[in-house]
Amino acid sequence: MLNIKKIVKHDFSNFLKYRFFYMVIIFSSVFALALGFFPNIQYLTFVFISLFIIPIITHSIIFFVEREEKVYIPETTSKIKVYELAIGKLLAALILQLIPLVFYLFIMIFVVQFNFNLWLFALVYIFSVIVHIIIGFSLAILASTHIKMVSIYVAYILIFSFVPFLSLMNLIPVTLDYLFIFSPAYLNAILFENIQYGYLYSDTFYIILAIIIPIAFTVFLYWKVLLPFYNKEIVNKGE
Repeated sequence: MLNIKKIVKHDFSNFLKYRFFYMVIIFSSVFALALGFFPNIQYLTFVFISLFIIPIITHSIIFFVEREEKVYIPETTSKIKVYELAIGKLLAALILQLIPLVFYLFIMIFVVQFNFNLWLFALVYIFSVIVHIIIGFSLAILASTHIKMVSIYVAYILIFSFVPFLSLMNLIPVTLDYLFIFSPAYLNAILFENIQYGYLYSDTFYIILAIIIPIAFTVFLYWKVLLPFYNKEIVNKGE
């Protein structure tokens, strides 16, 4: 538990050092104000940017920089275990990415007063942001150079993250939902849209897939990408 606290504290110091904390605050403020005072704009646009694009970019860059500067694990930790490193890194990133949720909920409760279940909204938001934090971590690990990292960002955002925005513009018929199960972002977006409508307009089976597939995807990334990297970092720290 002590090591997890040290990792969270270490990561937040890096968020401040590399100005990512302030960037999240600025984006959250702008999006929340736009959500509250520009009702003609679909509010899920801001939510989707906060979930499917910003975490991918910010945590990939932070991860990449920490690895390059060899400050991925704080020096004060001792006999760190893989699960401590995984929990500490994820918890720090999650706390950072919950800042937009706090701003959005404030606006939704006190300004706009949306008529849907905010508890479900918050739960799906947390679920979605965890999925995309892990994706961001994994992309950074797979990127061995800056150029490769940018290429992976562009490819991921265009292929996976852009699909939910097409759905918001009503460019994807419900009958074609099953063609996009490859996109965790689209599956998360389907959950948000069902919450927004207040009833299940999607097939029950598709809703189940929208929960199971992102979970399976993140578990796969953890075992095949994150876990080997964490083990390697722990071994390197012990040398």
